[in-house]
Amino acid sequence: MAHLRRARDLIDRDYARPLDVPTMAAGALMSAAHFSRQFKAAYGETPYNYLMTRRIERAMA
Repeated sequence: MAHLRRARDLIDRDYARPLDVPTMAAGALMSAAHFSRQFKAAYGETPYNYLMTRRIERAMA
């Protein structure tokens, strides 16, 4: 779970720069496929959807 939190923190911190799932997965020390499954199980949405939600929230602020 700590690895997923690290990746989520990466998204929250660097949402404005280009991020893709393999980059996020590297931050969590997982393969892209495994990371996507684990992230969705933990947070209820895919890493990409989480990233898009953060970008929209920041744009609306």
